[in-house]
Amino acid sequence: MGIFSSRKKKRELKAAKIDDAFNRVYSQIEGIGSMEDPKKLEHYILDSCEQIIASTKAMERQKMEYRIVTRYLNDIKTIENLPKETAKDLKNTASNICELEKNILEARAIERNITDEQFQVISGDENDMPEIINRFAADEIYQGKLKRNLSTLEGDKSRWEIEREDLKSQGKLFRHMAIAVMTSFLTLIILLYVMYTASKVDISIWIFAVLFICAVCGFIIFLRQNKLARESRIALVHLNQAISMLNVERMKYVNVTNSIEYSKDKYKVKTAAELQYVWEQYQDKVRDQQRFLQNNDDLEFYNEKLGKILGSIGLADDKIWLNQVNALINKQDMMDCRHRLVQRRKKIRDRLEDHRKIVQEERDEIDRLMTRHEHYLPEIQEIIKSVDKLCGTSASNTVKIKA
Repeated sequence: MGIFSSRKKKRELKAAKIDDAFNRVYSQIEGIGSMEDPKKLEHYILDSCEQIIASTKAMERQKMEYRIVTRYLNDIKTIENLPKETAKDLKNTASNICELEKNILEARAIERNITDEQFQVISGDENDMPEIINRFAADEIYQGKLKRNLSTLEGDKSRWEIEREDLKSQGKLFRHMAIAVMTSFLTLIILLYVMYTASKVDISIWIFAVLFICAVCGFIIFLRQNKLARESRIALVHLNQAISMLNVERMKYVNVTNSIEYSKDKYKVKTAAELQYVWEQYQDKVRDQQRFLQNNDDLEFYNEKLGKILGSIGLADDKIWLNQVNALINKQDMMDCRHRLVQRRKKIRDRLEDHRKIVQEERDEIDRLMTRHEHYLPEIQEIIKSVDKLCGTSASNTVKIKA
């Protein structure tokens, strides 16, 4: 590395000297106005020298790339000619890396039906989730039972209210009947008394009959009124019981509904079955994350192992194969890689040949111009010599630079 760096420094110093010579000559040529002046040819020669230097630099870059590609091809040959044990170990390690990378990609592609918010909330209650789900499901069942009880109690309450209202109506009716009967009997007695006063007829039998009928009717009405009053009291008792039980059931329903709504709002679900599904998705996602971390750890281990194997082989560039793992286990991929490198090296050779032709054509043109004119600035001749030395060019055999 020291030799190459010293050579590079010498080239840079030479190039710097040539640049200074170019600047001095250009400053002397700038004042020339006639295109027929030989000095303009010197300007053209300088341009040709610059073109030679640029093409030479491009050739150096192409040569460096050519050497790199050649090293890659040599590395492929080295890998293909490895001892069986080393080749087997290399292939197994590369296979494990490919499998792990595939698993990681598949894990990343998996999408679970759980939001980030749900994941965060459930992660905080992870240990209690089975009990929470069971309680949620039990609350839903209890809520359904309470709904049915409320419906039944509402029906009972309405039935007792209707029956009580009906008993009240019957009571009113019998009171009106009692008033009507009393009024009728009084009217009959008055009529009988008028008949007795007018005709002096014995009406005692009729009076006794009217009184008897009045007593019987009054007694019947009295019994019916007592029965209606008793039934009304019973209906009121049942109504109060229904209302009391309804209030208790409503309180229970409100409490269990609040508990259900709290779970729904907290976990962003609608039912216990949906919460059970989200819990399963959470568990799957946790397992995915654990597998992902484990695969990453394994991948890091096998990448380090692959790096050690490649480093022990003595390749020119072992790092590049860390990104070409498939080629280490698949012959077709390795063949494709070699083919691409061969094609790339051929293109580099073609470009080198093109640059070489350009350099030679420019150098021949300089020789041709130098034979036509005898007087040049001393710096021109010095520049041409420096360019030949820097770029490895020379005058043609039939042309000599005149001093």
